[in-house]
Amino acid sequence: MIMFGDEFMYRVLVVDDSAFMRQFIKSFLESTGKFVVTVAQTPLIALDKVRKFKFDVITIDYEMPYMNGVELIRKIKEIKDAKILMISAYTRPGAYTTFEALSAGAFDYILKPTSEDELEEFKYELIKKLTTVCEECKSEEGSKPHGAITSLEDRLTIEKSIIERAKLAKVVGIGISTGGPPVLERMFKSLKKDFPIPILVVQHMPPNFTKPFADRLASITSKCIKEASDTEEIKGGCIYIAKGGYHLAVEEIDGKLYTRVLDLEKIKSHKPSADILFSSIAEACGKASMGIIMTGMGSDGSDGILEMRKKGALTIAQDEKSCVVFGMPKAAIEKGAVELVLNPDQIVELLNSI
Repeated sequence: MIMFGDEFMYRVLVVDDSAFMRQFIKSFLESTGKFVVTVAQTPLIALDKVRKFKFDVITIDYEMPYMNGVELIRKIKEIKDAKILMISAYTRPGAYTTFEALSAGAFDYILKPTSEDELEEFKYELIKKLTTVCEECKSEEGSKPHGAITSLEDRLTIEKSIIERAKLAKVVGIGISTGGPPVLERMFKSLKKDFPIPILVVQHMPPNFTKPFADRLASITSKCIKEASDTEEIKGGCIYIAKGGYHLAVEEIDGKLYTRVLDLEKIKSHKPSADILFSSIAEACGKASMGIIMTGMGSDGSDGILEMRKKGALTIAQDEKSCVVFGMPKAAIEKGAVELVLNPDQIVELLNSI
């Protein structure tokens, strides 16, 4: 990050073997006045530049000569702890590569445009993601959440009552976005084998990505993890991932809980939306539920988890320090929708105490 007058400008390294994409990204990023862009046409050139210069964020194409994007991410991480955005293919193989990239240390991904019609959306999303993560890194002041229990002393005081309330939950809902896949991997790997409560997850992802993501989680954790299908009875101990391009909701029928996969309009630009999931849990389960809102940009989930808290559900937000982007938890905290602010390890510790 460098200063020009009173303005911050962020330094970006664009790694792509396509001359068109390098120039395209460089031109529109620099036209915003927020970024100074350096380009590298091969991973070897990129590694040389990373050794010599400091960058606020690096974008990496998924397929390049000499080494692929995942290998390059690992090598960059050996040199320095850089913020890396993966540019991914909108295909099933591209999805698997993306999850490997996120596991290797990329903070997020963006889909590579496949036609001229998609270029404007690509520009908008790339500027939003780069700006958000750069501003998060720039901000050094942690915000003390209002109305949330954060100190060890407070947590110990209420620990027994919190655990008892958690044991009453019929379902756990999780809303998560930017930085989410690696966090969910670690959490579900650490979750005890006999965890009794079903978990429903809204992770912001496109349609081709959620099934491979669920399959990957199931393979890594050896747990019952699946992409949610419509009107499926929700079973204890299973984890259901919202289908990309659809909303996931919970419905109670004759004392049993069922998944609903809904083709409705986007909520806060998201489909699936954590607001839809949390609101449906509040309606179906009331206080016999738990809502967890985690890393991600924007405010999706803040309205729905507030409904859960008003019904008496146990509500938790991921703490700022462990978030890639604090937007979603921060929005929920500021609305008074959250009781506990914990890091992912503490969340798992609470779940494992049930």
